[in-house]
Amino acid sequence: MPAGADDLDRKLLDAIERLGRALRVARQRIATTLGVTTLQIEIIDRLDHLGPLPVGRLARELDVTQPTVSDAIATLERKGFLERSRSTDDGRITVAQLTVTGRATAATIRDELHALQPDPHQAHRPERAIALEVLLREILRLQRAGVITINRSCFSCRHYQPPTGGTPAHCLLLDTPLEPAQLRVDCPDHDPADGPDPPRSGSRSGPAVRRRGSAA
Repeated sequence: MPAGADDLDRKLLDAIERLGRALRVARQRIATTLGVTTLQIEIIDRLDHLGPLPVGRLARELDVTQPTVSDAIATLERKGFLERSRSTDDGRITVAQLTVTGRATAATIRDELHALQPDPHQAHRPERAIALEVLLREILRLQRAGVITINRSCFSCRHYQPPTGGTPAHCLLLDTPLEPAQLRVDCPDHDPADGPDPPRSGSRSGPAVRRRGSAA
């Protein structure tokens, strides 16, 4: 391993940890204002982003046990943020969805967290695109190590075709090129694929990911 590589990796993890801490502090502040927990904030956020979800899937999304998420959902239901119903496909499955109050609360949460984003006129977009690519590669590595359970980014999708030569990466589902800034962190059309780590942007080789499925 090159000299200084361990130190660089440590600094990268430290930087990610500080960003995560800032997000946790912001969510805790919002949760305190709304009189809910940070887990309940995450539940509202997931339901706002993905729509109605079975309780079991919501637990997997948040990487918590189903009893834990069920307790949090019950509290949110009592407070009027969401409602539960039986799945029309399988009556044994309970589905959670936001109420009008819940959707309004989700909008408030988005507005509050928006303050963490940089001024678009000051942000150096090429550098941020490279940072996005690096972070998505780290997420894929941690998923394969069993640390991260849910990963719906481009790098873990079977519709992602790595760059070859001077040709940029490509989404086979949407049939569109993918520059680093266009990579998705949480794609609703994601279809999991197994395989080797994707090559870095600009690399000259890399097998195309299998084309069966429904996401990019």
